Amino acid sequence: MAHKAIKKQINIRSCARHERGYLIMASSVNICNDKADKAIGTMMATVVGTALVPAHVNWALTASAMGAGVVAIGLCYDIKLTKDEGWKLVKQFILSAGLWFLSMNVGSKILSALMESTGFGYGVGVALDAATSAAFAWAIGATSKEYFQREYLGKSKLSKDELGKIFREAFKDQKNK
Repeated sequence: MAHKAIKKQINIRSCARHERGYLIMASSVNICNDKADKAIGTMMATVVGTALVPAHVNWALTASAMGAGVVAIGLCYDIKLTKDEGWKLVKQFILSAGLWFLSMNVGSKILSALMESTGFGYGVGVALDAATSAAFAWAIGATSKEYFQREYLGKSKLSKDELGKIFREAFKDQKNK
């Protein structure tokens, strides 16, 4: 009898079409989303903090924080990734958004490094780096959240164009805050 109850519980969770299962899935997705939002906030705070480190060094810290953030967001949806897999997703999300986004991120790091090296422009360089890194972290977090949520719900994977659109819109929303 206990075996049937466990099997029924598993089927309810995995079947979004089942009326009762849908309610359970919806509430657990909300819990996952709340956890993911906290992970995104942590990732953003970390990359903003790395802006205090000179830009010619902090790119490695920022990249590591974003990869770890993707891993943390995946865990919110019970999806375990290695750090390498997290970093590969970061690259996939950025490249899906277009070469312009990658170029802009690299360009802002170079500009920040030049400004910081003058001493006089250190504060402006840190502010530029922090703002750009925070917007990138938000976009990567929002894209990760959608990516993992769809996998959790058993929906089809997002296309490169869909990933790019989510990334660009999230970046624009954060930049305009």
